[in-house]
Amino acid sequence: MKNKVFLIFSLILAICILTVCKQKDKTETTEALKSLFLNHHDSVKYMGVKTCMPCHADKCESFLQTGMGKSFDTASLFKTSANFKNVIPVYDAYLDLHYFPYFKSKKMYLIEYRLKGKDTVHKRLEQIIYIIGSGHHTNSHFTQENGFTFQAPITFYTQQSKWDLPPGFENGHNTRFSRKIGLECMSCHNAIPTLETQSDNQYANLPHGITCERCHGPGQIHVQEKMKGSIIDTSKYADYTIVNPKRLSWQLQIDICQRCHLQGNAVLKPNKQFTDFKPGMVLSEIFDQFSPEYTEGDNFVMAAHAERFQKSLCFIQTEKGSLNSKNNRVGFTCISCHNPHVSVRKTNNIVFNNKCQSCHITSIQKHCTENPKALKIANNDCVKCHMPSSGTADIPHVSVHDHYIRKPAKNKSTDKVKVIKGLKCITNKTPDINTSTEAYISYYEKFSSNKIYLKHAQDSAKKLNVKNIDNLKTLVHLYYVTQSYNQIIELVSRKSVAFNDAWSNYRVAKAFENIKQYESSKTWYNYTLDLQPRNLDFLLQYGALLIKNNQDKNAEEVFNKLNSLYGKNAESWAYLGIIYLKQNNYSAAKRNFDKALALNPDLLLALQNSKIMQTTLNNSNLILALDERIRVIENREKQKKPN
Repeated sequence: MKNKVFLIFSLILAICILTVCKQKDKTETTEALKSLFLNHHDSVKYMGVKTCMPCHADKCESFLQTGMGKSFDTASLFKTSANFKNVIPVYDAYLDLHYFPYFKSKKMYLIEYRLKGKDTVHKRLEQIIYIIGSGHHTNSHFTQENGFTFQAPITFYTQQSKWDLPPGFENGHNTRFSRKIGLECMSCHNAIPTLETQSDNQYANLPHGITCERCHGPGQIHVQEKMKGSIIDTSKYADYTIVNPKRLSWQLQIDICQRCHLQGNAVLKPNKQFTDFKPGMVLSEIFDQFSPEYTEGDNFVMAAHAERFQKSLCFIQTEKGSLNSKNNRVGFTCISCHNPHVSVRKTNNIVFNNKCQSCHITSIQKHCTENPKALKIANNDCVKCHMPSSGTADIPHVSVHDHYIRKPAKNKSTDKVKVIKGLKCITNKTPDINTSTEAYISYYEKFSSNKIYLKHAQDSAKKLNVKNIDNLKTLVHLYYVTQSYNQIIELVSRKSVAFNDAWSNYRVAKAFENIKQYESSKTWYNYTLDLQPRNLDFLLQYGALLIKNNQDKNAEEVFNKLNSLYGKNAESWAYLGIIYLKQNNYSAAKRNFDKALALNPDLLLALQNSKIMQTTLNNSNLILALDERIRVIENREKQKKPN
């Protein structure tokens, strides 16, 4: 009832605004626009591209051929851009594992296997359920069971027609089939996914690709009004039932694009999630994005289009002018060159060059300082020279245009060593101290073990007020990363209730566990699982705690629940094996250890406890084989390079 009242009130308000503003310019300032759009309320539903199609068929059809429109779909021969002829298996020398992708009966599969001589000593077969990526540069692949979604260890690099490990899986960091696909990743490569809030990678619904409402906002009110026959002449007036990005201020225009075309570490604001952002909102109210800052230059990374573009003098000069204009408009943003409804591949290069020359109106031969012969050879191509295509620091086997538009350097210095200064915030010139601190902590934890990030986090944390609940969560996170468990316990001793987010509760639970206060740890695990009872990691760690606390029956129930949710967690089967081993039920223990090792042949938890079991049974040959395997894995881990 409240939602209906809100919508009725909003429509009345919009009619009043439109009546008053009919004679005004079609554009508005950033602050005014933030409050005008009726589809910003969280009760307004997304309708899907099929609803948009009847009225906007031409734009929908062309959009579906863009990189965004082709960003995500079920795995099929229609969707894939990969070459499946004469595939050479990808070999991970560090893990001594091979990967071979193939289609059979219109389904895609990936075999992981290990050879010893000519014998196959390990084989795991997984069906690929989804393909992510338009295929312009890459196709990566997802597995899924019961909605739980993970990245598979194989990517096709289109430009070089090459199969290889995915970005981040190289150099000893191959997580095989266990890299969880959370909402941050999924919400950029897709429309509006529906995440089961009791988990962190289980989805109730996954749309097939980015759709209209990612740039225009949820369409329910817009559709309802059109169905009623309420048509607004948008050549004269704004239609506030839906967002048209061209009517936005330059800041809000850029925010739509840099919602996804930014790369780095995204830090959510308190009580926000990635799907909360809607076109026309200020992005930094939902999250801030941070990336490394260096003393000499920077790294050119794949998805930093918005950040690179905003470094360009073309952008800076036009935006300075727009800040002084009456209605805060721009002359140059992403959509000045890119028509979001048309694929870049179908946009003639002349279109982009004409845009350059529409501002640089002097004849190109006089304006450009390049040698006339070189210009002629380059066919007067502004983009080729001023937005060169090159490889990236983070994604192998790809080449992409650098959106930092600038005059090319005559003498490129290659001998200067880049030194990390810290992190810079791309979305906000003055991020708050809590967000900045969290950015450093999470960057150190997720992306790089360089101590400079930890030092910045510790220095910044000194300014946090522990009476503020969000500051308190950040401090718990910092002490968790630095393994300062007693400091966590000291902090939470001042609290009378649990946190309202599962991860903070989990870090407290682990703190108590690490100082062997198991009952207190169990209490905080219960707080954690009250919020996310379907989180596979939380269930696994809780079950392991119960074993430590000799509550094997309860632990068995936890692992059985975990396996019923997702049956391919090797550690969960290994822990069940440990429970049966403690009961001297050797056949059940072996059965569960074998299940674990079939999923992960290098799982020390299963190998070491199998050795304990075989020692009890006095099977000397098996003990020697297990010893050799354990030694290989332990030596390999010692040589592992940090991120």
